[in-house]
Amino acid sequence: MSVVSAIRAGVENLLFNCIEAKPGDSIAIISEDDVDYYSPSLAKNIATLLRSYSIDTRIISMSYVEDATILPQDISDALDDVDHMLFLARIGDQVRFSKLAGRSKKIMCYAQDEQSFSMEFCSADHRFFMAFKSMVDLALWGKRKIIITCPAGTKLEGVSPQDLDYNDIDDVTVKRFPLNVFRPIPASTFSGVLALSKWLCPTGSRFYQPNHILINGIVLAKVKNGRIIDFDGLESEVRKVRKHYDYVSERYDVDRDIIHSWHAGIHPQNSYFGRAVDNLARWSGSAFGNPRYLHFHTCGNYAPGEICISAFDPTISVDGVDFWRNGKFLFAETPAALDLMAKYPGIRELFEKPVREYGLGSS
Repeated sequence: MSVVSAIRAGVENLLFNCIEAKPGDSIAIISEDDVDYYSPSLAKNIATLLRSYSIDTRIISMSYVEDATILPQDISDALDDVDHMLFLARIGDQVRFSKLAGRSKKIMCYAQDEQSFSMEFCSADHRFFMAFKSMVDLALWGKRKIIITCPAGTKLEGVSPQDLDYNDIDDVTVKRFPLNVFRPIPASTFSGVLALSKWLCPTGSRFYQPNHILINGIVLAKVKNGRIIDFDGLESEVRKVRKHYDYVSERYDVDRDIIHSWHAGIHPQNSYFGRAVDNLARWSGSAFGNPRYLHFHTCGNYAPGEICISAFDPTISVDGVDFWRNGKFLFAETPAALDLMAKYPGIRELFEKPVREYGLGSS
């Protein structure tokens, strides 16, 4: 089977169920020059398939930039020239919270290579995940008492906001493909202890160096009403964590100690090929939708902040009911979720056999 044939189902899901394109439409694919993030052949292979469906397709190549709140001029100019703009580039993630002009529909793609497009992560019906995300959002918001724990020692308690003011893309200004997380929960009411283990990694807001640190053992962050009050642990590791927070917060003049929000993964087929530690920027931009993973947006009073704190195999209790338990996504087993799955052939099986590996090895 050729590469183009292998990715066809994933690209069709993107094209018809997410983008909702039709023959005669035009698409600009924004492709990133850096070969260490997206597959360098992915844009070309997707374009080949789009053209086979009579989609007028062009590729615009660009280099990634450290800090982007607006689009480069050549990309901005294209926003009124095409019906759809597909970002195979990190800048689409950077501007996802910005108000973007132009008539084109904007889509950010988190699948980074042909292997991802050949699997259920991309071919699972996007329309289901749109409806499922709405269901999860509504179950989490509305002044719910939420308790987050993890095997490393996290125990945070807080209350979700009352008003969701929901619409399909209320938390970002681009459509996301695949759709693999719920709307972030503000952390301003959460207090307790947050365990930092394995690493601190970037959020995709800006690209700075060094963009991560590795943590030996566990550092405990004391949290009060969404702010980090202090760190506790091995002195060398605490010093390392503080130094990283000082460096990033001073570089961008942002609130060092705030935890803005958090969310966990909802896509049972979100895997990662390779080791996270080999490229944490790439891993953090792709693997975050696995239900075994929850992350906090920290260092900056805005989403997604600048430093990501990871919680692995979380338990999330909502009004006394476990929605996640040790990384198992129990909410997907509720009657309402199962009724929704029944409307989309093959979806339930993807939740019954979730992908466990997402870059951490066998742990």
